[in-house]
Amino acid sequence: MLNQLLTLSKTDFRSRYAGHTLGALWAVAYPAATVLLYFIVFKIILKTGPIGGAPYLLWLVSALAPYLFMSDALTSAASSFPDYAYIAKKSRLNLGLLPPARVLSCLAVHAVFLVALAAIKHSPEPSDLRLLFYIAGELAFSLSAGCLLAVLTVFFRDIKSLLPILTQIGFWLTPIFWDASAAPEPFRTVLRLVNPAACVCEGFRAVLTGGAVPTWYIIYFWVFTAAVSVISTWLFRRVKHRIIDFF
Repeated sequence: MLNQLLTLSKTDFRSRYAGHTLGALWAVAYPAATVLLYFIVFKIILKTGPIGGAPYLLWLVSALAPYLFMSDALTSAASSFPDYAYIAKKSRLNLGLLPPARVLSCLAVHAVFLVALAAIKHSPEPSDLRLLFYIAGELAFSLSAGCLLAVLTVFFRDIKSLLPILTQIGFWLTPIFWDASAAPEPFRTVLRLVNPAACVCEGFRAVLTGGAVPTWYIIYFWVFTAAVSVISTWLFRRVKHRIIDFF
């Protein structure tokens, strides 16, 4: 099963850039251009100074990278069943592997962002290994929520059109361009409750620029992610034999 998952992931990644002259190099071009653009705008043009003692570019990209990965992974996973309908109808493809394969295929672009973060920071520290905890968190959240959205999208096609709107709203409600500690306490608590994915963004920033994420928020994030995983697994088992009929 693992080999099939990895094969599907590689195939999905290659299919994104099939027919392009530069091929998979476009996967590197997007994050590289994004980081370069923010560097030019905020560092050179606006001359933004450090925040909390950390360079602004590092402060910004540390929260931007996980959000872009999660939003891309969820959007891709949500449309995985309709996109692979032509294969599922002609083979005994394990449908349960499609959403995870889509999530894993997004890791290539995310890896470029992680390399960019290491380059921006210049001096890695042993404490940076804590980042692995939050990388596991973003993967767990993307896999569980992506699988749930994939199943729901089969029966409610409007979700595919709604997701870009929700990810755009989530972008501005996630502390990427603003500091979470600067928000009023009641607002900050409510925002964290309705936007558990922001825990990963805050965690990335805390590890790379200093600071800490509230323990209750980390616990809440993992409980929420586990609950979504249980729901998505239960729902998929209930409807997996009917999914192919909706293609």
